[in-house]
Amino acid sequence: MPQTDIDVLVVGAGPTGLTLAGELLRRGLSVKLVDAAAQPTDQSRAIALHARTLEIFDDLGIGEALLAAGKKLVGATLWSGGAEPIARVDFDTIPSRHAHVLAVAQSETERVLTALLEKRGGAVERGVELIGLRQDGTGVTASLKAADGEARALRAAWLVGCDGAHSRVRKLLDMPFTGDTYDEHLFLADVKVGWDVRDDRISTYFGESGVIACFPMAGGRWRLVGTAAKGDERSDAPALEMVQGMLRQLSGTSATLSDPSWLARFRIHCRQVAHYRDDRVFLAGDAAHIHSPFGGQGMNLGIQDAHNLAWKLALVHAGEGRGRLLDTYEDERHAVGKAVLAGTDAVTKIGILKTAPARAVRDHALRFLSAFDAVQQRIVEQVSELGFSYGSAIVREDATGMLDARLGTAAGGETPTLGTIREFAAGPKAGRRAPDGKVTLAGEGGTKRLLETIDARKHTVLLFDGRSASAEGYGRMQSIAAALHTRHPGLVDVKVITPRGARPAELGADVPVLLDPDGELERAYAATTECVYVIRPDLWIGYRSQPADAAKLLAWFGSFLR
Repeated sequence: MPQTDIDVLVVGAGPTGLTLAGELLRRGLSVKLVDAAAQPTDQSRAIALHARTLEIFDDLGIGEALLAAGKKLVGATLWSGGAEPIARVDFDTIPSRHAHVLAVAQSETERVLTALLEKRGGAVERGVELIGLRQDGTGVTASLKAADGEARALRAAWLVGCDGAHSRVRKLLDMPFTGDTYDEHLFLADVKVGWDVRDDRISTYFGESGVIACFPMAGGRWRLVGTAAKGDERSDAPALEMVQGMLRQLSGTSATLSDPSWLARFRIHCRQVAHYRDDRVFLAGDAAHIHSPFGGQGMNLGIQDAHNLAWKLALVHAGEGRGRLLDTYEDERHAVGKAVLAGTDAVTKIGILKTAPARAVRDHALRFLSAFDAVQQRIVEQVSELGFSYGSAIVREDATGMLDARLGTAAGGETPTLGTIREFAAGPKAGRRAPDGKVTLAGEGGTKRLLETIDARKHTVLLFDGRSASAEGYGRMQSIAAALHTRHPGLVDVKVITPRGARPAELGADVPVLLDPDGELERAYAATTECVYVIRPDLWIGYRSQPADAAKLLAWFGSFLR
């Protein structure tokens, strides 16, 4: 194989590229991160961080820093004509410790991610533009032009385009960016607002002349995004007086705007590439998908793209993962991107209905549907990005059929009963986000969150003890741990989770034990009889079975690990 200068060249140092580069460095790869801009952005840009992204940032060790810099938003209210609330959504039912939306300027998110990158030995090379690339099956030769105009070639094993909606990488690959542009012209303003409106909720106002969404921000500022007046198709920055007039008209308040830090106009696009991978080149974030800003999903989607790709790329590059593992990046993330595009498209079209009868039907439907708890929960799952599900070649389940169920109680044996089979079937599926919960480390005392105890550079196998304790069951768990450590050394951690108050004496000291005396994890994972869950490095469930079966578990790992 021809010599390479670097393992991975990442093009674009926004939140997606910074996350990816940092995660690759965390996994031992050499990375060059370049950006054509001479300086990082000083604008607020994307301001919403959702629960799933905040959980990822907890794993990266930067969650608390961003919480300190941002503002927690506890819900959203939709208004018709400014006078009548037509729907109210509260975020306190989000099944995460982050039961809120965090409003924080993108510039601050990038600052924190850059500091993490530098802590891991990386840096952003600015004023460096990608002007060409060539693949030959064993690597990528990239042509880079520095700020002084000097061009040079760089040889990388892999290249990832995180360079935004106008991606140079995507254009050099000649990948169509298919989709549509909305007719509507929108304006944006980051301002201070003098009015009597709660500053811990998102307020969206629908009216005859359009819609305006208002997001509280840290420091007493607000982000306002609204539709321009009919016939207003200008592209220059809007006047503060115009924004104030639209806000007053749509909200029915006498709001006064001041101290603008950013005023802009823009158009909404809804586009996605057909493929996220071309041999050794990948696309992530806005380079692969763009959509309406209503819902604040875009930056989060890109960060999660990076989190999905990093561990797969690291394993394959190190020769520890099979090539098919990289195909699952597109399989999983393209489907999620497509779902987000469809959802934001629907929300946008509902919000900008033009006729009075259509708006009346919308308002009535929102008022009626939002009264149901199931609808509320579906909305918060979508907003928090916890409701996505992956389906790919590395997502699998094995379970006992009803005809093989044991009669009796969960405490009466290791094999599942009719009741625990039904319970397990309703538990968190493979391909879903791994639930968190409190545990006690046997022999150490004190409680931690489950996800705090795992090394996200590896797969983590959770062997749930269930209500029955037997020498046979513990022997099986011990042999599973030994087999995994032998077959995939350094790639898999195994932990036994027991509802008992002390470490089972039958387990060797080499098997970590997490105590779950309150049954919090048992309930979260539907684990009242013996079962196994595997948490992937990106904190999703890759595999589960009831009961634990060593042969099936090893076969699943062997399908994508060497």
